[in-house]
Amino acid sequence: MTLPFLLRCLVLALAAFGFAAVVASLVVATRWWWRQPTGTSAERADALLRLRLVPVTVAAATGLFAAIGLFRFESRGNDEVLGGLLLAAAAGGALLMGAIAIRLARMYLETRRLLRLWLSTATPLGLAGVSIPAFRIDTGFPVVAVLGITRPTLVVDASVLGACTDDELAAILAHEQGHLRRWDNLRRALFASAPDLGLTADLSRAWRNATEEAADDEAAALGGEARLHLASALVRVARLAPADAGHFSTQLPASALYRGESIER
Repeated sequence: MTLPFLLRCLVLALAAFGFAAVVASLVVATRWWWRQPTGTSAERADALLRLRLVPVTVAAATGLFAAIGLFRFESRGNDEVLGGLLLAAAAGGALLMGAIAIRLARMYLETRRLLRLWLSTATPLGLAGVSIPAFRIDTGFPVVAVLGITRPTLVVDASVLGACTDDELAAILAHEQGHLRRWDNLRRALFASAPDLGLTADLSRAWRNATEEAADDEAAALGGEARLHLASALVRVARLAPADAGHFSTQLPASALYRGESIER
């Protein structure tokens, strides 16, 4: 198939993006299966995020390099024929870019929808040690979460406020402050939007666990029995959740204390 110069450059750059994404994803999958990151919870979370971002970073750099090179050195004539393999690779690259954009847009819109819904009947909260706007909400689920990236907001369900002791609530808030200090909502958005071609599904679960454990460590830094208070708060919050409430979205850019999952770990 013959294409005009600019369209040909675009197709070849997309093909380079798609091909690099596949190769880098295979390399990351091999690295993940062969040896998984170790160290502290924070170190593991950081390493896992870097690992997840390798394919899209390599693909973006390759596509940009190809686009610049093609624009400068590619023949301006329209006599070059592109084969089916290149066109298929370009289609794959375009689909990957579209998937990234759709995931980011979905998370942004879902976050705005939830905040609008919850804050419509919310009551402002004054909480010691909390550096962002905080609100009491009533959802029927024991939500404690920080939503948003550029303007994060803390929401605490009324059931949690009523059930937890002052020490447990302090440990919960320290846990959420840990997420804030590490910019975990931004990290969560990057992690969820980056395509992995389905090769490292366990990596996402490992990152979530490491991220939560890193926030637990931040709460434990309060000293004394802070870790025990956080553990008892988590058990108490889990018991408040109705059996049919479902899971809080794992793709939402929100740092939530409990989503309805098993708390054994």
